[in-house]
Amino acid sequence: MKLVRQVMAALLAATTTAAAAGCANKGLDVPSTFCGAPVKQSALSPLLPDGDDLKSQQTEPAPSEIDCSLHIDGVQVLDTLIRRIDEPLAPEDWTTALSKYNKASKRSVSFPGTAVIGSDGARVTAKCEGGESNFLLFNITFDGNRVENSQAGVVKLQHFLEDYVPAMAQRLDCTT
Repeated sequence: MKLVRQVMAALLAATTTAAAAGCANKGLDVPSTFCGAPVKQSALSPLLPDGDDLKSQQTEPAPSEIDCSLHIDGVQVLDTLIRRIDEPLAPEDWTTALSKYNKASKRSVSFPGTAVIGSDGARVTAKCEGGESNFLLFNITFDGNRVENSQAGVVKLQHFLEDYVPAMAQRLDCTT
């Protein structure tokens, strides 16, 4: 009887391992740039769900706007809409951001600016000196199975933003 249990346990382990290997992500090539700005793989990869095909898209819906998104297997997982603005956002814009995103709150950032960051999105302004405007406004939407509706999810998104926002500001000829 003991031998039968051991054989059954070995078969179950082999079956589980084979099933897990069959479902494993073949590995996405995490881009080293997003929207033309360099990003660290360690900042971007935690946001990317498993999949086989990663595509990025960039449009400029207006002269003062850039919209960049990442799609995995045809599904949008990350979108950033960046606008050049001359005045700081009004308090009601920050209130709206606080209610829009899960686990959102105003958070300190490593660059001159203001941020409301949640687990599934953020609104960020970065001071822009030397550029065409006084501020850059980032509206970020994060979707997909990597969204963690927890403090850990907020930290993951903030880590990406701490890397991406200053790099994007520099790309747009701003010093932050």
